[in-house]
Order: sequence, then structure tokens, then C-alpha cells
Amino acid sequence: MMQLLHLLRIKHWIKNILIFFTAFFGGVLLEMSNLKILAFVFLYFSFTASLIYIINDLKDVEKDKLHPEKKNRPLASGAVSKTQAYVLIGFLLIALGIASIYVPLQVFYVTLAYFILNILYTFWLKHIAIIELFIISLGFVFRIIIGGLAVSVVASKWIIMLTFFMALYVIIAKRRGELLHSTANKTRNVLAYYSEQYLSSAMILVLGVSIVTYIMYTIDEDVISRFDTDEIYITTIFVVLAMLRHLQQTFVHNNTESPVKYILKDHLILIIILMWLSSFYFLIYF
Repeated sequence: MMQLLHLLRIKHWIKNILIFFTAFFGGVLLEMSNLKILAFVFLYFSFTASLIYIINDLKDVEKDKLHPEKKNRPLASGAVSKTQAYVLIGFLLIALGIASIYVPLQVFYVTLAYFILNILYTFWLKHIAIIELFIISLGFVFRIIIGGLAVSVVASKWIIMLTFFMALYVIIAKRRGELLHSTANKTRNVLAYYSEQYLSSAMILVLGVSIVTYIMYTIDEDVISRFDTDEIYITTIFVVLAMLRHLQQTFVHNNTESPVKYILKDHLILIIILMWLSSFYFLIYF
């Protein structure tokens, strides 16, 4: 049973917290009705993402056996059979089909689009350099949009751009870490089309764009008017601090190959993120 749960990659559900962000920045997160629907949509989307992970693991099981860490995944290690994985896929499809009745129609459509895009990624797009980076980054934008649709709040264009660029920065760092592993080209073919210099340069470029985008967001007149404060720019301090911390861990220690593992283990960056959210909470809700 534990191996089946591991197959769902529940640790990766932390990415789906972004579903709450649109409501948070929209100032409506604390309304009980919104919290209920967002919690349901969070689970709905998380199980959809888990379904994609299982399909991906089934396709890449032989390559995963060659990876120093991925070889321990349930399918690659043999702890879960392919038959069990297919049964779990069937169960998830039925459960998600029933749950789809209770989510807002627009949330269903966007989640379906996310699912289709990721299936295309799993079987085709993951092998196209640069495009594969954009596809993964778009997945985080989907989370922001879905959270907004769930509570009828339109995500700011700045938040959408910021989410995309920051996700792009993180995934480029991930690819850089994978490239530096000796088994990289055996487990992810697209790495043959990258170099350490290219990925490092791309990280710096996207990092700069992300910070500028965030600054533009904090001084946008519509944003200032919506929050009724012109002090949002202060939160830029935490964003720059977090990005520099991540950059240090990437270039100096090469600790960011696995974004989820990194963010759960790096207590300093967790504190920085908490301080950033707390400052926004104070500015928005008080």
C-alpha cells in the first residue's frame, strides 16, 4: 500500500499549493466557501497530476532503472508491478470522472487541457529542447488559472508572467543538475541538446526577467489600487533573497536538481518564503 501511495508522488502535491495563490492575492482566500472549493479543486488537480506521473513512470520505467535515484521508484524497483499501476490508473480515471461533476465547468476544461498537454509531453514534447522547458513552466501557470477559476477571480497578468518565468528558472536549474550527472544522457535524451554553459546563462537571463517582472507587478497602479497600498514593493526584498539563495545552491552546491526535495530540505528558503507570504498577508488582509 505504501508503495502505491509513493507511486502517486504525493510529495509533489506541494506544487499545487499555487492553486490557492490567486485567491490569496485576490484577498478572498479566507472566505469559508472559497476555502472549501479550493481544497476540493486542490485534491482534484493533485490526483490528475498523480495520474500523469504514473503514466510517465510506466513509459520511462527502463530508463528510470539507470538513474541513481529514480531507480528506487516503485515501478523501476519492482515494488509495484505494471498490472497494479494500470489498475490504479483505472481507479483514478473513475474517481476523477465522478469528481468532475462537482468542480466548476471551467476548472474541468482547463484541467483536461493540462492533462492532454502533459500526455503530449510524456510521449513527444519532452524530447524537444527548450519547448519541453516551456511546457513544464506552463503547467504552473495552469495551476494559477485553475485556482482563479475556482473562486471566480481573474489572475493578474503580472502573476501569470511571474509564475511562468520563475517556474522556467527552476526547471532550467533542474536540467542543469541532471546534466551534471554522469548518467544524464541515458535517462533524459533531451539533455544532449543542452550544455552547462547554455543552461547557466539561461538561468541568469530568466532570473533577471523574473525579478524585473515582480518589481513591475509591485508598482503597477492597478495592483496598488486593488490592495489599497503602495508598499507592496517592500516584498521584493524576500523575492530577490530567495532567488539568490536558490542560485547559490545551484552554482555552488548543485543542490537543486530536484526542486521538491530542495524546497523541503532547505530551511532557509522555507523561512524566506514564509516571510514573503506573511508580509503579503499583512499588506492585503490588514
